[in-house]
Amino acid sequence: MIDRSKIEELVRGALQELGEPARPLDSSGTAVIPPDRGLNLGAALDPAALRALLEATPARIAVGRTGLGTRYRTNTLLRFRADHAAAKDAVMSEVSPELLARLGLFEVATQAKDKRHFLARPDAGRALSDEARAEIGRRCARAPQLQIIYGDGLSAAALNEHLEGFHRALERELAAAGIRPGTPFFARHSRVKVMDEIARLVDAEAALFVCGERPGLGYSDSLSAYYIYRPGPTASDANREVISNINPRGIEPARGARLTAEAIQRILRERKSGIVLG
Repeated sequence: MIDRSKIEELVRGALQELGEPARPLDSSGTAVIPPDRGLNLGAALDPAALRALLEATPARIAVGRTGLGTRYRTNTLLRFRADHAAAKDAVMSEVSPELLARLGLFEVATQAKDKRHFLARPDAGRALSDEARAEIGRRCARAPQLQIIYGDGLSAAALNEHLEGFHRALERELAAAGIRPGTPFFARHSRVKVMDEIARLVDAEAALFVCGERPGLGYSDSLSAYYIYRPGPTASDANREVISNINPRGIEPARGARLTAEAIQRILRERKSGIVLG
């Protein structure tokens, strides 16, 4: 994993040698890269409209061009490359065993042998290994109202950053709602579909799978919470629902936990989830 503090230390040292003034960190953590949004365009025709546009989205907008209008400016290109590196780092990272131990979560594995196999073969991350089935059978409570599964998905960094806060808040919200969860655990190298097999294995009324979202160019630490009511062997994505963008800049983790508990309460009450026709 990239040690950002070391990189920042090296860059700051080099700038100091060149006599450059120290620059504060910006909110995206991309040290020493000058801001670009709204600053590379010259004077705006309507400054208030530009400010409103920039406040409405974190997207890479109003960054301007150089040359004949076909190339990004240097600070925009550097930010793009920094965001891309953060996204790759999030995908290739692993969830911390110390975090799992602190939360009291046991760990199982899917049929993916390692991270590269998991990325190359999505199907391997959607099915449990034989050892995982046996471990779940030994350690999980049978027939819970809700089975909670945490998985790395495509951003282990999201779990390392936000899982503890989300999990603690979710425990409180479920207790307040009177929902009895089973034995929560972590499935390494897992994708969303594995929740269906797990729900059937423990005979859960509903299942919740919380994982790291596919990183975007700017956000690499978002969680998604998928939930489903009694998935059968033919269950598809149409049968499940999701709350996404759970991170401090989107849906704050504690609020995400509250929304998730409310959604679980609803599907248990209505005995259905997803798109139900007829």
